[in-house]
Amino acid sequence: MKVKIFGVLSLVIIVIGITVFATAEDPAVSLSYLTEIFLPKVEKQISDSSVFQVVELSAGEKFVGGVGCEVILRSGKATAIISANGGLTDVTGGTDLKEKEEIPQNHLLIIPRDDGRGFVSATKSFIMVKGNYTITK
Repeated sequence: MKVKIFGVLSLVIIVIGITVFATAEDPAVSLSYLTEIFLPKVEKQISDSSVFQVVELSAGEKFVGGVGCEVILRSGKATAIISANGGLTDVTGGTDLKEKEEIPQNHLLIIPRDDGRGFVSATKSFIMVKGNYTITK
């Protein structure tokens, strides 16, 4: 019962605070913040994730893709890293790449889950990538 009362009081204090300090010209979340800061960041993230970016990898670097990540090895050599859930989806070849299998150049690969799948670059490599990913040594 005390938790409910505390929750209701907290909500009332927040509502009162917003109504006291927010005005039509400057609401609690200002229109200028939304239009000048928030929306441009969201639009940039959406546009960045919808186009391929060129990324350079050094020999020994590990690329791990997030869910839905698309990647194309343009130059260099790399070997697949898989997970317990499966391999890398090679859309171009119509296959599932296995652990330490060489990544074919110019094939579109898709990472189906955020579970550690990716590849290790054996040489200096260039990739095209769309979506979330991490690169580690």
